[in-house]
Amino acid sequence: MSQGSTAVRGRVLHVAPGDAIARLQPQFGFQQEHGYDVRVACGRSSDVNWARLAPFEPIDIPFPRRPLPHRVAATLVELVRAAREWRPTYLHLHSPAVALTVRWVPRSCWPVGMQMVYTVHGYGHVWPPRGRARAIQQAERVLARRTDLMLFQSTEDLDESRGRRYNSRLRYLGNGVEDAWFDMVPAPRSTGPLEIVYVGRMVEEKGVLDLVEAVRGLEGVRLHLVGAAEPTDPRPVDPAAIAATAAPGTVVVHGRVDQPTLRQVVADADVLCLPSYREGVPQSVIEALAAGRPTVVTDVRGCRELVDDGVNGYVVRARDPAGLRLALQRMRDLPAAEYARMSTAARSSVAQGRRLENVHARLLEAYRELEP
Repeated sequence: MSQGSTAVRGRVLHVAPGDAIARLQPQFGFQQEHGYDVRVACGRSSDVNWARLAPFEPIDIPFPRRPLPHRVAATLVELVRAAREWRPTYLHLHSPAVALTVRWVPRSCWPVGMQMVYTVHGYGHVWPPRGRARAIQQAERVLARRTDLMLFQSTEDLDESRGRRYNSRLRYLGNGVEDAWFDMVPAPRSTGPLEIVYVGRMVEEKGVLDLVEAVRGLEGVRLHLVGAAEPTDPRPVDPAAIAATAAPGTVVVHGRVDQPTLRQVVADADVLCLPSYREGVPQSVIEALAAGRPTVVTDVRGCRELVDDGVNGYVVRARDPAGLRLALQRMRDLPAAEYARMSTAARSSVAQGRRLENVHARLLEAYRELEP
């Protein structure tokens, strides 16, 4: 639980969308264990998730994914009020939806001496930015000057920010998974259909509809869909409707699952597929690779950092169901020895530096730079 005024190293108020909180909880606990007083500001997505946040005394401040002015303004007022009451040493922001709005608030509104930290899980644009994305990128560059520490999960985002002279402390954080994923035994290719698993939010931006189109009518495959859309997600996808229109037994809908169930679903799969249009450094891909499961991903930031085409999986163009179908066919038709080689390469590719303990060590080192 929160350590109140006896905290040794300072108070940290994490601000994140409700759907991101579950994956961030190990970080919150790690900081508590290392002398920080930690609280969380996020939307109350469910009573179950809220109860799990009890050790961090959560504050119900929902950040909308769609930046509607009246909703954003009300949210910022609540956040400033909470910060002025609790007086955190560090305000730690997660996701572009949060960071692009909070950092416009003048410093004079915040508690004196409070420092701003931003984990760039993935910018809200791709490189090189074009059209509307250029405005977002320019805003990020301006707001970097208002940020005391920027932590990057993606080396691509970090390199681009350094090359464009973003004026802040820019540090590599990376992304990693718990040791339980590395404890899973890589399995040989199943003798039945190729078991394909998708793990993520059920939204069009994740390429779910492309994946469904890619496997439609493809013999010898079965698709497992894990996850759900959030109430505030734009362009959600209904997995039940997808399954209803598919051939019987070819699409399995799992919905939201807990971590033990997720590990079992991945353990039973032959390949993970994430055909997303935009990513940070996807944890689902790291989890699958750590478990020794080859992956099929799109050629976007984060995914191409993790997957070496033909070595630990396949990389295809985004928004290309035909190319995705060919990659899944190749995976289905791999000889057993070749699949085993790819499985071994999958685990080896993340064995160094992609464990959660590595990420936490880098987090602690970066925070030390801000201490007096």
